[in-house]
Amino acid sequence: MDGEIRIPNVEGKLRMEIQTFPADDVDPLVRNIHPCLLHVVMIGKGKRDQKMEPVPTYYHWKQVFQIENGKVYVVNRMSELDVEKDGSPRQVPPMALVTDVKGNSIVLGRKKDELNLILLQPKQQARAKPTEATVTKVLADRLQTNNKEKLELHEQYFKKKFAKNLKRVRLRVDFYKENGEHCGSSISPQTMVDTGNKEIGSMDFYDATPHKSCVKGGRKIIMVSEYSLAKDVLPIFQVHDETGMHRCELDKFLNQPDEYNLKNQTIIFLTPAQPRLQELNKYLSSFSINLLAKRKGDGYTSNKMFNFKYIEHNLASCLFCDFNVDSDEVVRIESGIEGPKPGGKKRKMNPTPVLNCKRTMSSCSDGSSPLNMDSSASPSYDISKTFEIQASSPDSGVDTRYTGYISDGGYTSNSDQFEYTTTFTLENLEATTKRATFIMAEDDFPLPKAHETAGEQFQKEIQLMEQDIGEFVDENEVRKVLGMDAENIESHWGHKEIKEPYYDDIENIAIDQLYRIDEPEIDCGHQTAQISNLGSSFYHGNPHGNAMNSYGNMSIIQSDGASDGIKHRPVTLQHRIQKDSMRKEDLNTKIKVDAVVKSEVKGKAHQMEQKTPKQKRPAVDQESTCIEDLPLLTMIFMVFLIIFKLIAESVFEISHAAVIVVAMTFAMFMLYLKNKLSS
Repeated sequence: MDGEIRIPNVEGKLRMEIQTFPADDVDPLVRNIHPCLLHVVMIGKGKRDQKMEPVPTYYHWKQVFQIENGKVYVVNRMSELDVEKDGSPRQVPPMALVTDVKGNSIVLGRKKDELNLILLQPKQQARAKPTEATVTKVLADRLQTNNKEKLELHEQYFKKKFAKNLKRVRLRVDFYKENGEHCGSSISPQTMVDTGNKEIGSMDFYDATPHKSCVKGGRKIIMVSEYSLAKDVLPIFQVHDETGMHRCELDKFLNQPDEYNLKNQTIIFLTPAQPRLQELNKYLSSFSINLLAKRKGDGYTSNKMFNFKYIEHNLASCLFCDFNVDSDEVVRIESGIEGPKPGGKKRKMNPTPVLNCKRTMSSCSDGSSPLNMDSSASPSYDISKTFEIQASSPDSGVDTRYTGYISDGGYTSNSDQFEYTTTFTLENLEATTKRATFIMAEDDFPLPKAHETAGEQFQKEIQLMEQDIGEFVDENEVRKVLGMDAENIESHWGHKEIKEPYYDDIENIAIDQLYRIDEPEIDCGHQTAQISNLGSSFYHGNPHGNAMNSYGNMSIIQSDGASDGIKHRPVTLQHRIQKDSMRKEDLNTKIKVDAVVKSEVKGKAHQMEQKTPKQKRPAVDQESTCIEDLPLLTMIFMVFLIIFKLIAESVFEISHAAVIVVAMTFAMFMLYLKNKLSS
């Protein structure tokens, strides 16, 4: 706690006693006693020194201090609780220096050179341990009596509906001379309260919405508090003048909310009608209505207020009454969840719905279920029966029906049908899925395989392959099935080894034949060729069985529709493929090209490059386009518009059109200057 205690101007030693004192509005029976405890906190070098503090107990409702030569010492009172863990007594000094007298007063605070006092609340008798301080023990020590009836009479003012008296406390200070003469006393003017208590503590609101209503009322308003609210909190309206001062004498012209609901940290109410707002204009030319919360118990009002406005009602065109801006339904205060009945629970959860599956199936000819079909069933089984599954969705509230087909194993009669209902739960779901079997077109896979890992399934498949398939067939048997000769099999696939060396004949080709300068180019501009019926085969049209030759038919159709005829000729692949199929040592052979051929080829290419005219690249236009400068132009224009508008209003009058023209001119000039500087 923070404060200041002024000491009387008396020479010599002084004895100061500080004790807890009740609030001024308590019952006269307990107007001089309070059960809260006082504890002195000793501050050492930067932290609390608990070794210098005795354990608080029931007689610490009063702390005794001694003032001598400007020094303030606390007189410690020990108890049987001041023992170490091993049972030895704690080394607490009988007197300890607390602070110094500054001027003619003692400063209360949390710093090292200040008197640090804290309040401790004792427990009720039913909830305390035998060694702990209780309200009953403190009152017995203060009243100096053990009379049970007298103690209960005083104790009733500090529990149940009077429990808030325990949270409100003041301090009383008494001074005594060295000879025991009383020389002064004082009671703190402020009442210290527990700010965390919702009945007497802080009450701050976070928000309220909406802030408008029709004068006929009926709009729902919600106020949200930062902390839990007491049951006696209610919303109120207040009249404030133009200076913000509350005019309590004018609140009578306002109707206060009478229909509201309080839920923990929320207040919901309907705005009342305000038919007397016009009368306020006779007393105040300008006023405002503020919305806030008030606690009936102690009359405390919230610090934060919300400015509220009432709008005049327009007949047949009221925004709130005729257009239903908040809701199409009738606005009302919900009643909420009913209180629990005796022996019942207030908080209940919706039970999880059970999935009921209703199926209509036909039995097989052998009396077995269609689900237990033989694995040798033909893939062309008859699909004639249907089944239905009804499932209730817990979210949508509607029934969803699935209809599908199921094989009847060759049984086509519809006379023997049966219905049954299966309830799936966590206990029987696993057993049901283990007995189920999926019906496939080629094979049946039992559902319990889903419980096996991938490694176990792979090992089982390998074992089945070894048992059923056996050894693999020989390569010669495969050749016989394909109708291939064992000796010429390599020639069919182009993998026959070429033993003769390959020589590239490019060195013996003349340069004129290589370029074919004298051969005219084929004019392909007047006709369009379409190649069709192009086929290749290793057996058709290839009598020699050579994989390097491919035969086919190629017909060329001219643009006028005439056909040049079908040309049937072998298409010979390049010898490069033969070189790729040779042995590894032949792949290292390099093709030698004459240096003369290389130089002539380079010369020809150089002449062709010189004849080709070089195109000049157009210069890149670095100036920004109008679209790119449009945002900057707009921003500059707005700045100049605001500047010239302020000048026109304060200095001399200019028409709006002139201000706009001048602002646009300056903006375009600045943009032009920016582009010139950047280029």
